[in-house]
Amino acid sequence: MTKRPAYLILASAAFCLGSAVFFGCSAPPDTSDEGLFPAKKSGVAAELLKEIKYEGEGTIRGRVTYDGDPPARPDIAAIAINQDRPVCAQGDVHEQTWMVDSNRGVANIVVYIKVPKGSFFKKPDDKAKAWKDEVVVDQPFCQFIPHVITLYPEYYDGTRYQKTGQALKVLNSSAIGHDIKVAGSNDLNPAKGSTLSSKTGQYLFSDIHFDKRELTLNCNIHKWMAGYALTFDHPSSVVTGTDGTFEIKNVPAGVELTIKGWHEELKNFDPTAGGTKVTLKPGESKELNFAVKKK
Repeated sequence: MTKRPAYLILASAAFCLGSAVFFGCSAPPDTSDEGLFPAKKSGVAAELLKEIKYEGEGTIRGRVTYDGDPPARPDIAAIAINQDRPVCAQGDVHEQTWMVDSNRGVANIVVYIKVPKGSFFKKPDDKAKAWKDEVVVDQPFCQFIPHVITLYPEYYDGTRYQKTGQALKVLNSSAIGHDIKVAGSNDLNPAKGSTLSSKTGQYLFSDIHFDKRELTLNCNIHKWMAGYALTFDHPSSVVTGTDGTFEIKNVPAGVELTIKGWHEELKNFDPTAGGTKVTLKPGESKELNFAVKKK
């Protein structure tokens, strides 16, 4: 197992009602918004985190809608002049920043819990219901599917970060070649990747770390391809579906939680002014809906 740097990174996350890898071909920005900052450099003094005790688990579900008329989705101009257009045109050829359905449901919104500064949630005992061994992203045409994902690659054990065993697998099931590069903070998730042959190409990213900035996933062959993922040190996060709905199971109960959201253009945001505060009872299911709008 690759060791995490000596310092400990404090957990901070946004949770949207219904942690990040960017799948694209441009370099990630030097900083991102609230809750997703570049990792501290080595040599910073370690700070032990305090475990948050909770009583059982509950569920948060809801739907994210667009406030007003949805933004247009222009054609991706680069596809029309690319030699792989016959394959690329079989997929979605429109910009994917705002994916809004006919009922104003917004896809690709990350909804998650913001862990209080200096604190952490213990890793759930039941792995089977809390996280999968692999999160899979495919390239069946000239786009990443899913466009946005969340990862739970590490947990804090009271002293240091440990691997959960979850990995990111990127496939190429298309009839053309792609390549893949994933990158985040230079000291936690330096760029790595591979060329993926058509039909059967795949690459397993098994050494991803909890990172307070979005990771980027690039294709240098088809530079318009883009997507995102957030990484978390707890499993309570989800991405809204095509209809804007979401459901987060196994949410810690008996403690006050702050629910926040993330979108690739909006970055981190509060579902309501000041953030949405929620305290679940064990076994309780709470519905939380909210609306978002283009800047």
